[in-house]
Amino acid sequence: MGTAAFARPVSDAAKRIADAMVMHTLAGSKGCWAAFRMSDGHPVTNTAYASRELAVTAAGWDRDTTVYLEVQADGMQPAEAQACLDFQRQLHDAGFRIPDPSFAFDISRPKFAWDRFKTIAHLASGGRKFAEG
Repeated sequence: MGTAAFARPVSDAAKRIADAMVMHTLAGSKGCWAAFRMSDGHPVTNTAYASRELAVTAAGWDRDTTVYLEVQADGMQPAEAQACLDFQRQLHDAGFRIPDPSFAFDISRPKFAWDRFKTIAHLASGGRKFAEG
């Protein structure tokens, strides 16, 4: 089954995030962190921070309206940004809030497609559904 079977619409918010992440990549900020508003994808600041802790602190430790993403070496496609945005919104709706910025644990988006599908199904059901393998 090709990727066209999984194609989903991409929001303007996701396009904004992807554009900003590509700019950070081109600026040589690989491994740094950026903060974006969950509602519309606008950057909280146009700065890439050396650590997640610095990004969270610079965004005012906003636990309800901000998504924090690590800048990757290959930038970010709009579909990837949409997946990250959807995942963060699902977590927020399920009641997850980021811990204190100095706390080393942070939930991250699953890397494999089958894990992402299971995680989204689980979160969308409010934790009642465990997708079968």
